[in-house]
Amino acid sequence: MLCMTHTNSRYLHYLPLSVAVLPLVTINISYLVAVAVEHLPACIPYVSGCTTVSAAGRAVPESLIFKSGMVLSAVTLVLLWHRIAAFLQPGGKPSSRVVLIRVFSVLAALSLVVHVIALGFKGDDFRQLRRISIDGFALGNLIVQILFIALYRPMRIETTRKLYRWLVVLCIAPPALAIAMELAKWLGAPRHQTNNIGAWNAFVVVSGYYVVVARIWWRHGMAGGRAASPSE
Repeated sequence: MLCMTHTNSRYLHYLPLSVAVLPLVTINISYLVAVAVEHLPACIPYVSGCTTVSAAGRAVPESLIFKSGMVLSAVTLVLLWHRIAAFLQPGGKPSSRVVLIRVFSVLAALSLVVHVIALGFKGDDFRQLRRISIDGFALGNLIVQILFIALYRPMRIETTRKLYRWLVVLCIAPPALAIAMELAKWLGAPRHQTNNIGAWNAFVVVSGYYVVVARIWWRHGMAGGRAASPSE
């Protein structure tokens, strides 16, 4: 049996919301600043793919916003998954899968920080480091999302069943988006623009996942903090 106080449910509600909002606000403000100082072209990158997401973090002054916002996002991500791990372990007895949530959340956060630090440096080595680190972030984040879906399933309450289905959809969406982008390139779409469109929209999808997590915790709080145990 898992219980949360109403006060704790408020905290849990705002933590995943911050994980959802911080990266989106960071990349969009950084991009707008870059456009204002004529470092990047003006467009709607979610549609046209005129620039990469990381391009908004390469030059001053926009890089100051981008790097500080992303490092803060990485810290918040680790805090969130630490709380999720506690949420998923009734009685304080962590399973191996709950431990994996903590491990891969740290991996994702560290990968994001490494990627951010490497921005602005030139050379093939730094380019390769950025590619590996962003892949590490995406993989680590996807793994913890899948683990949460698997472990939360028996804990669902009546008011979170539809939200649970949204979790599954939003977890599948990034790989599906990547496949769609590869198909588009195979059909002749410009390679760089297509990759950029996929990256910008992937941030939206991932943020949507954490919004749903926020709603789930809010529903648990409104239900008196009780979650069904697997035996019920």
